[in-house]
Amino acid sequence: MKRVLFVCTGNTCRSPMAELIFNKIARERGIDANARSAGLCTIEGLLINDNAEAALREIGIESDFFSSTDIYDLDFKDYDLFIGMTAEHIAELKSAGIDESKIRMLGEKNGGIRDPYGSSLEYYKFCRDEITKALEEILAEL
Repeated sequence: MKRVLFVCTGNTCRSPMAELIFNKIARERGIDANARSAGLCTIEGLLINDNAEAALREIGIESDFFSSTDIYDLDFKDYDLFIGMTAEHIAELKSAGIDESKIRMLGEKNGGIRDPYGSSLEYYKFCRDEITKALEEILAEL
């Protein structure tokens, strides 16, 4: 089984949406992969952002069980692929000593996935759809 880690800053918006959407699609398509998510600058145990939760619920994904994780509390050896949302996340993953061949940027063709934090529900839906589209490239690799 491929183990994927989605990484953003606070682990309450982008990376949890990517994790939950990825896992839903992988299950539906019978892809032998599982994702988690973590933040580079977060507090353990934060709930998913309300707008992220609403955007996910609209496409049939429940996030009641989600709580944030600090990336530095994880064992990097447990993951086959690390996916950051921006160039800054990629740089941080590289500086943490993760093998560059295991690092990707989600939505790289568009410069990554912009942070929706503090934005409207409509922007979170846009972000959700951008993440979903970008995940197709990652899933095709698996």
